[in-house]
Amino acid sequence: MRTRHLIPVLLLLGASALEARDYRIDQTAYFASPAAEAQDRKALDADIAALAAPSPMTPSTLLAYLRRAEALMARGQRHNAYMHLRSAMDIDDHEASDGYAQAGTALGALSLKVRTTLRGVGNDGFDKAATSEPALRKYAYMLDKATRSLPHELPEGEQKILDDLSDQGGTALWNVYQKTRRAMAYGKIHTAHGDLDVDKDATTLAHDPDRDVRRDAWRRRQADSAAQAETYASILVGVVRLNDRTARLQHFADAPEAAYFARQFDRADVDATVAAVQAHADVLMDYQRLRAADAGKRLAVPDVHTWDMGVPMAGFTAPTFDYDAMRVTIPKALAPLGKDYVTHFTALLDPANQRTDLAASRGNRESDAFSVAAPGVPAGLFVSEWSHALASASVVAHEGGHAIHSQLMNEHGVSPFYNHGPSWMHEGIAILNEMLLYEYLYRHAPDAKTKAFYLQSQLDEMTFEIFTSAEEARLEESIYDGVIHGTVRKAADLDALTLDVTKRFEI
Repeated sequence: MRTRHLIPVLLLLGASALEARDYRIDQTAYFASPAAEAQDRKALDADIAALAAPSPMTPSTLLAYLRRAEALMARGQRHNAYMHLRSAMDIDDHEASDGYAQAGTALGALSLKVRTTLRGVGNDGFDKAATSEPALRKYAYMLDKATRSLPHELPEGEQKILDDLSDQGGTALWNVYQKTRRAMAYGKIHTAHGDLDVDKDATTLAHDPDRDVRRDAWRRRQADSAAQAETYASILVGVVRLNDRTARLQHFADAPEAAYFARQFDRADVDATVAAVQAHADVLMDYQRLRAADAGKRLAVPDVHTWDMGVPMAGFTAPTFDYDAMRVTIPKALAPLGKDYVTHFTALLDPANQRTDLAASRGNRESDAFSVAAPGVPAGLFVSEWSHALASASVVAHEGGHAIHSQLMNEHGVSPFYNHGPSWMHEGIAILNEMLLYEYLYRHAPDAKTKAFYLQSQLDEMTFEIFTSAEEARLEESIYDGVIHGTVRKAADLDALTLDVTKRFEI
């Protein structure tokens, strides 16, 4: 009962009253040490190499083979999760990055072996074997995937070379982007409270009551970012060309086709979905006009611009969430999902369990947030940089949803072959968590201004998930098409393309 009264107090504390701290995942839950992981990964590679198709091929030997492959897959996923975490903690740790890539390559090699074996059995042979050994039926989808992927498979040696080169290239481009972004020199704007950095202090500047300060800060940040526009364009074009070349070497028409194929879509599916959402873009535009009209009324300005949209209501300070408030509030918000789910999420966020890796300062960590999950290990959560803002709590609810989804699958015996699940389901569960968080906060807000803040935050998130996701899908596909056809080469081309896409969805 004491917690119920404590939550509003914690949420309404000013940011200055909250002292940020770091939280770390206990890596020994995965392996005793990096050296132990490397040694076991070497043994895993040998075990995968030694995995041979059953001979003679009988229902019982096929089942034993698939169960052995499952055990190897579970081991590989533990290595993959561990190395993903370690590589994300320091983007300059090339040994960890290489280990992460190698773990992924090992999983790919194992999957290829299993698909090859199942194709050798064939549909008729598998159905016959499953009749006498019903336990085989759980692997029927693996045979479907094996048949579907055959036109895009390379010989094992060629696939390994392609994976190694694409991983190295993709990681290098991503790190160049992160380092370029972090090395950006932004100017300062003079305010009544002193000179503020237009990047580091962007939120404070966006809230400044002086409209000239807000305008100058927004324009200065845009101008400073534009100074590196060609660098960013070059990185993006490089990513597109790398992904497209990789896709074509695997006999896809282009990179979008490869990406959609992996999710069991095709371009027609995606284009139809985007078009259906775009047909209702007037809903987003009306919402944006409503937001602009409200800002104009509150600020008494007839010509509302982007730099006016972040100003809070007079006398209102946005609620903040320290870790203790967050780990109490999120599970309460998720109560509609049931006691078992709430218990799992509470355990995830309990600092005593050391399953969250959150840093108050990004430092050299990868700019990302993701779940860390593998069979046999309680799921974890990595967030490169978190603050006490609502947005960070929303990220934890979302990525924590991925973590709990994975953990529940592992606890209930979902095969390591299937334990990622379809992407739409993974994302749907995670987004539901965010919506429940916003809804809970809205319904338990202590006053009208706080209630309005949470409602707007939820509507912003809803419109993002529906409309901005479709907008980004259209833009990404268009960038790939433009780069490959030679119409997108530099920053100005990307700017023009972005404007062409966004004007179809936004005011």
